Amino acid sequence: MSQPTPRMQASRPTRAPHRPSRPAAARGALILLCLLAAALGCKPRPMLGRDGTSHAQVLSPPQAVAVKPFRIAQPDLVLLVTGGTNGMLEVCNCTGTMPGGLARRSGLVISYRAAFGKVLVIDSGDSFWIDPKDLRNQYVLRGYNTIGYDALVLGDQEWAVDPDLLARMLAEVSTPMLSTTVAPTPASSSGGEISTTSSTPPSPWTARRVITWPLTGAKLALLSAATREAFMFMPDDHLAKLAFARADETEARIAQLKKDGHVVFLVAHLPGDQVEQLAARTAADVIIRGHTTRSEPALLDVGGKPVIKAGGSETVAAVAFKFANGKIADIDYRVEIVNEKWPMDQRLIQVYQAYAHMAMRKALDAERTRGLNYIPSGECGICHERQFLFWQANRHSKAYKTLQANNRTGDPNCLACHTTGFGTEKGFYTLKATPKMAGVNCQDCHRFNVREHRTKGFVPPKMSADVCTTCHTPVTDPKFDYKKKHELVRCPKRR
Repeated sequence: MSQPTPRMQASRPTRAPHRPSRPAAARGALILLCLLAAALGCKPRPMLGRDGTSHAQVLSPPQAVAVKPFRIAQPDLVLLVTGGTNGMLEVCNCTGTMPGGLARRSGLVISYRAAFGKVLVIDSGDSFWIDPKDLRNQYVLRGYNTIGYDALVLGDQEWAVDPDLLARMLAEVSTPMLSTTVAPTPASSSGGEISTTSSTPPSPWTARRVITWPLTGAKLALLSAATREAFMFMPDDHLAKLAFARADETEARIAQLKKDGHVVFLVAHLPGDQVEQLAARTAADVIIRGHTTRSEPALLDVGGKPVIKAGGSETVAAVAFKFANGKIADIDYRVEIVNEKWPMDQRLIQVYQAYAHMAMRKALDAERTRGLNYIPSGECGICHERQFLFWQANRHSKAYKTLQANNRTGDPNCLACHTTGFGTEKGFYTLKATPKMAGVNCQDCHRFNVREHRTKGFVPPKMSADVCTTCHTPVTDPKFDYKKKHELVRCPKRR
């Protein structure tokens, strides 16, 4: 079960608004709602969420479908390679089913794992969107974690995130991360270079230098190679936070792994012209081309080395291997399109739903000049006793109990809508640490701070469906009727 994410620092500029306006923010939230429905072909399915009373049921992986056999009858390894996802959680299907999306990619992975004995799933990098501060990046990681990736290589778009924040993001998921040649500083005295054998990145850094697996007939080692040239778009002050290993150190590591009997796969997150140079000098057995959004229909040969080039959210490279005496004896390669052939994993739709909720909340508050400083509803009740007693009796105050009843209290996809301010500095963290923030509190609906409320001339923003539909979406609550539901939870007027 996933654990709650650590609290993030909320944005807190100095000036507080008196009357937040919402037209532009509402349009942004509406667009996200449309995309959420479109991900399901504009026909939201109640099975994904609420169907009458509760949407907290644990979703199961979909049933596997048949997979075409490889030319190699019984491969010792099937490698599934993705890359260049660029933050694509799901695709818009309103004009017809489009290829791509993590939900169908997961269905493909599930089907391959059911069809073959040993399947490894790796991503060659650039899974994040190009904006290092974009909210969706942490949900991409959550999606990969749900799919069960065996390795995620950190590319330049991952490294564009501030290293301290990146370290916290990686620590929140169990997916093995790989970065052989790049690490956060402190750098060694060799002018920004690191030793792959001795450098110890600051805690809680979780990425590995090498990942190994035992296989039938061989041992497999996976490494990555990235150079400063692939990171040249970064500002100098950001590059100063990164340290790069020398090429000879990486080759020394590869040589030792081969001496120990490993077949070595090397992910090259490099500009195109450097891949050929790498192939000419490396002792690695297979090169996986990263830093790309294109998949080649056939296995490439560069400098006598087999090269797998896979990229873009619409495709997955599937490569079968046969080993003999610790070496590659045969390879069979194909590219799979992530289309309607593969079952849709509703767990990944739930991840997208959680992202959409947080993004819509962010859109609603976009015109604020200060973040929400969340407080327990009891503090509001000091002055608004009648409204507080009404809140205590309605379902919003008991939203967390739904998660307790369904064993979902550790699922961050659910906590965003069943607690107050989850993921912010003052919001819900755990029931033990922040018990008064469990449930949907006053500020979740009213969206302003106490200090603003006490400012002379303050006029609270009117309630609207834009606020409610950040959680009551076409997916989680397809029968939601704002007018009817609002009457059940609206606060009584002051006497």
